[in-house]
Amino acid sequence: MKYFSKLKDYILRFIKKGLSPHEIALSLAVGVFVAFIPVFGTHTVIAIFLAYILRVNTLIVLLGTQISNPLSFPFQIFISAEVGNLILNGTLLEIKFSKEINYLSHYLWPIIVGSLILGIGLSVVSYLLTKVILKRRRARHDTL
Repeated sequence: MKYFSKLKDYILRFIKKGLSPHEIALSLAVGVFVAFIPVFGTHTVIAIFLAYILRVNTLIVLLGTQISNPLSFPFQIFISAEVGNLILNGTLLEIKFSKEINYLSHYLWPIIVGSLILGIGLSVVSYLLTKVILKRRRARHDTL
């Protein structure tokens, strides 16, 4: 829980620096989307590039990418593969180890599709939650 309180304090510092709840929430949502790109090790470069293109706060985008880390990445890939296979084939992924399997269509496409779906979905959720929380916090502090 100490990690989350530090994360909260870090985000609240940006409000004090004049960033709006929309700017903070959008930056965080971009980071969450980048975190679901299934190529481990490229998140930082992609996050900086997208922050520059979309003109959002680079530090907050990088902060959002931290939901993908070496501990959570295997679970993200597994859930992405399951969601992708459910969308592409209508069933959960069947794990096979065989020389005759087409790894591109059996594993890679479901991971890519699932990662895109989860990335977009969780980005929207993180945007909405962050914006609502920051607006409520700002309204509470303005009335005091």
